[in-house]
Amino acid sequence: MDPRRARALPVPAEAQVDARVFMLGGDTFRALRVIVDATGYDLRQARDIVYALVYDIEVPSGN
Repeated sequence: MDPRRARALPVPAEAQVDARVFMLGGDTFRALRVIVDATGYDLRQARDIVYALVYDIEVPSGN
């Protein structure tokens, strides 16, 4: 896991908010599902993104 890699992976802003809420609530699986569904990224990329969101590493917004 390397949340810094998420800086190169655009994610829609709404998906970022939803995934962050799930992560802060302790539901990692749902957070991963939100990112995968919104972006089509693989689980490794999704994991990097959800942890970046928790650690306040900026993730670019994308459509």
